[in-house]
Amino acid sequence: MQTTALRKATLLILLALLLVGTGPACRPTVIAPPAAGEVADDMVKLTVLEDGLVAVSRQALAAAGLDVSDMRSDNLHLSQAGTAVPIHVANDTLIFYGQASDDRYTPARTYLLKVGEAGLPMQTVAYDATNAGAPQTGVTQVRRLEENLIYSAEARVDSVEVDDSVEVDDSVEDDDSDLWFWHELRQQRQFEVEVTLDHVQAAPASLRIHLWGFTHNPTVEDDHDFDLVVNGRNLGTVRWDGQTYYTSATTIPAGLLQNGVNQIVLDNTPEGASFLDIFKVNWLELTYVTSPTAVNNQIEFTGGDGLITLDGFADTPLIFNVQDPDAPQLLTGWQATPDGAEGAVTAGMQIAAASPAGMRAPEAILPYRLSAWRDTTNQADLLIVTTDALAPALEPLIAARQAQGLSVALAPVAEIYDAFGYGSPSPDSIQAFVAYAHANWQPPQPRYLFLVGDATADYRNYLGLAPENIVPAPMVPVEYSGETVSDSRLVDVNGDMRPNLAVGRWPVTTPAQVESLVKRTLAYETETAVNRALFAADGTEAQFAHMAERLAQTAAIPQETVELLNGPQAADLTTAWNNGAWLTTYIGHGSVTRWGKEDVFTLDAVSGLKNSTPSIVLQLTCLTGLFSQPDQISLSEAMLIHPQGPVLLIAATSLTLSTHQEIFAAELLQGLQDPTIERIGDAFQNAKVGLAIENSNGLREISDTFALLGDPSTLINRP
Repeated sequence: MQTTALRKATLLILLALLLVGTGPACRPTVIAPPAAGEVADDMVKLTVLEDGLVAVSRQALAAAGLDVSDMRSDNLHLSQAGTAVPIHVANDTLIFYGQASDDRYTPARTYLLKVGEAGLPMQTVAYDATNAGAPQTGVTQVRRLEENLIYSAEARVDSVEVDDSVEVDDSVEDDDSDLWFWHELRQQRQFEVEVTLDHVQAAPASLRIHLWGFTHNPTVEDDHDFDLVVNGRNLGTVRWDGQTYYTSATTIPAGLLQNGVNQIVLDNTPEGASFLDIFKVNWLELTYVTSPTAVNNQIEFTGGDGLITLDGFADTPLIFNVQDPDAPQLLTGWQATPDGAEGAVTAGMQIAAASPAGMRAPEAILPYRLSAWRDTTNQADLLIVTTDALAPALEPLIAARQAQGLSVALAPVAEIYDAFGYGSPSPDSIQAFVAYAHANWQPPQPRYLFLVGDATADYRNYLGLAPENIVPAPMVPVEYSGETVSDSRLVDVNGDMRPNLAVGRWPVTTPAQVESLVKRTLAYETETAVNRALFAADGTEAQFAHMAERLAQTAAIPQETVELLNGPQAADLTTAWNNGAWLTTYIGHGSVTRWGKEDVFTLDAVSGLKNSTPSIVLQLTCLTGLFSQPDQISLSEAMLIHPQGPVLLIAATSLTLSTHQEIFAAELLQGLQDPTIERIGDAFQNAKVGLAIENSNGLREISDTFALLGDPSTLINRP
């Protein structure tokens, strides 16, 4: 539900825009949800974190604001990503088989539950023991062991290697490579995992381990190796080669696993084939045999042909075949036993059984936000996507843009998720919104997308560092560092990898930061620009100064206004910068936190900036615009949020080559000089559209990874 403060803020935005004036009579001043922040009274979102049977009671739905007077399958419709999900309704409780998220951008899978619409009843299969095989005393269970503590973007690959005895795991193929790892294991080290098992039977088991080779010695075959030790017994050596993914498969002898705690050790202390051997452990998967006994009133297993007696339940369980998790079946007619049920299964069945106490509740029951973003009568020049918490602070900026003649649509990201992503908080939802507005709203089409909120590479918050106000961007493959974040892909409306709108972002997390940037951005537009263009070059290689000279000449910047600093130290550059310049360009080596190999400019130097009229800052280097690092602020972010720092920065989120950067920069600098181009986003967009990405993967990466940190509708303040 929308808070009173947010409702008041929305009304204030509308009132302010009405007071400052109107644009052309046929165009709205600002688009805001007609029923701002209201939620549906006939629909909620159910989120699920892991695979398993999920039960939702009438009481739980009522507590979440959904009035269900009739709990029947012909009155409840459950769906996921637009597809109906089979349901079973009994005893005023909705039951379905929930699945864990397969979207890297969200830890939970979102289901939509709508009242008043017929749902898809779960298929019921009656128990038939006529041809049942012999009684089965053991069943097969699988335990996945995984923690995600280390992010390695460089592990993104196009293929997966696996030993001949094991199927390739779909979760790590192609662009879905799993880049989050549990542990990095070096030479002379061990990695120990403990797993507690219940009701283990003395039967052979198997252990799969998913790994990625970090080092590679081309002179050594199988340059990764370690001993696998289970409960003190060495089961042999695991070997593979190269900087590749690899899934090992090892048989565990009958009787080695035990009830209670079991110890698994990956031992890299023995001398191996390669002197330097470093690899990363992704997950372990243990397949073993147990008795068909529930733990915490639930069990999931694979059985063979025959009769099975389930026990360990506090109450009579419901039994489902979830071999196809998208089409589970309710198995009926099982004979009740004192603490379970007896019935027949056939080979390949995946049985999930739970008593009422063993079924999971949804992780959350959330309201479904109403909005008018699919109304084709909408029109906007500027789309602003932000969070509910940050939206009110944008009021003065929206008023200023409308006064300049731009129509504005302020879209809370939560509404976009529900209207275009079936409730999923994914960048795909934002891209779908932009594409829809571009194709279906009234002309003229949107020109600018302004994202106000941070992003992160850790969207599932494995590290516990995710910012509160997130406006997500997709992660895309790049040649030299595996993958990186790309706002540009959000405005590719037709899939040709070219941006169709100019996009900019403030990667901020608090309303105070937004208020500061609004004030500074509007002040920038009204100040007198200093007729000076500052170029700083990394002095470790002569090519960077030469490139600066070429760019200044190509852009026709008056030579008397150009100052070139070749290899300055941070203090010298800060002094020159504070003397004033309408444009500051850096060319050379860089990293997330610095310009140059020899500290041309660093995070520590940002506090020394005291610009009364901030520069447009163009950074022709690597990584200084990487705003998605969960545990590290980038140099560009630090400059942007500094009270006397620049408000318009262009920087890369990846590693790219100077030869490709120069092509982009030459067009951009000419646009910044062109008096017919009023706004920074237009110069930025023209420079990207002009790149021949169809002929060069390097230029495609320039288009993807050079980001504008700033409002793309900002007026260029030039001499």
